[in-house]
Amino acid sequence: MIAINDFFKKFRSAWSDHRREPIRFPGLRIIKTSLAVFLVLMLYLLLPETSNATTAAIAAIIAMRGSIKDSYVAAFIRLQSTLIGAVFGLIILQLKEVTKLEYNTLPYNLLLSIFVLLLIWISVSFLRSDGAVLGSVVLLIIAIGPILDMTPLQAAVTRFLDTLVGVVIALLVNSVLPLSSLEEEEDKDA
Repeated sequence: MIAINDFFKKFRSAWSDHRREPIRFPGLRIIKTSLAVFLVLMLYLLLPETSNATTAAIAAIIAMRGSIKDSYVAAFIRLQSTLIGAVFGLIILQLKEVTKLEYNTLPYNLLLSIFVLLLIWISVSFLRSDGAVLGSVVLLIIAIGPILDMTPLQAAVTRFLDTLVGVVIALLVNSVLPLSSLEEEEDKDA
């Protein structure tokens, strides 16, 4: 019986990092993130269907951090990883067209796996290593996901531009709305 209790205590601590804290109202970062997503979605009502509000909204969520400085770092990592993922995705789509490979075949899946390996290796060795996962996700979304009626180049560029829009909106919202108490303390210490 003690082992079961220990299991549930460990499970509870792994499930949530809030140890019996009272429920709080959403903080400023949550409100800023929600506002950034709303602005992205409203902007994308005006853009053509080839633009992807999902990509931009995800980028806004990832770029929104507790401080403006942290948001700029997250935005840079997101843009860097999206750029390398888009380039690798473009290369894969070009190779697919030239070699007449079909989606979801052994050769195409092997090609994808090799490119994921290369992207992660390059990111970890030469770029920001914390962008390796995001770059791999972008590569796979471009190389596997539907690209509608776009060329591979248009698909890669659109993916990057959608990410850029989300990041810029997140940075604007984080810059315009008031600072959190954590940011104010950091500014005083600087």
